[in-house]
Amino acid sequence: MKSLIELPENPIKERVKLARSTSDANTLKKLAQDEAPKVRLEVARNPKATPETLLKLSEDEYWYIRKAVAENASATPEILLKLSEDEDWDVRGAVAENSNITPKIILNLLDYEDVEVRKKLAESTSATPEILSKLSEDEDWEIRETVARNANTTPEILLKLSEDSYWEIREAVAGNTNATPRILMKLSGDAYCEVREAVARNVKATSEILLRLSEDEDWCVRKTVAENISATLQILLKLSKDRDWEERKAAGIKAIIVFTSHTC
Repeated sequence: MKSLIELPENPIKERVKLARSTSDANTLKKLAQDEAPKVRLEVARNPKATPETLLKLSEDEYWYIRKAVAENASATPEILLKLSEDEDWDVRGAVAENSNITPKIILNLLDYEDVEVRKKLAESTSATPEILSKLSEDEDWEIRETVARNANTTPEILLKLSEDSYWEIREAVAGNTNATPRILMKLSGDAYCEVREAVARNVKATSEILLRLSEDEDWCVRKTVAENISATLQILLKLSKDRDWEERKAAGIKAIIVFTSHTC
């Protein structure tokens, strides 16, 4: 008896459904050669497709099928390296977001002038300090901001970005838990309240920094200090007497919790 995909009269709709649902490698391999792009697209999206099948589809004439391959969690570094040189930036962008990318692939992608691709690389958890350092000097400020928010960005890079002329980037640095007390102390005196508020929110902010910010002229900053889990009882009691009611409320509740935990 012939299989479902061998029947000439089998409609495209059924082949699409099969390509989407099957986990059989041989079936997917056959469907990857289907004349209908819709069928090949579903094969490219199927996480059960083998590297061999995905490699075949990485050469498909349609960019959206190659993009689907680049998005597939089963795509190997070898396939992604090949697609990182694709003529279509959407495909390269998909490569940048795949968790299987390697530093070599990232460097390959940096050779292109795609802002969106570079931004995705700046977000990548696979980006090495060397790559993030390079991206931290990007002419596009949004990319530098993205680097500043990356959990892999080193204190050395954050220190450099803490001096950026864009306050949005300094705010991102202030919110990064890799920022050192030296960086946070510096940014606690920033001219923009958004930056100071980000410092006040950072759990790595020392009691010295939080004490300084507890006297900030902006009530939002002082309120954020009161909400920081690192705020000491001394700081909370100080803020509980603050002129702003919302802030007194936040600090007062926190002070009760801290006091109770110390006396139990």
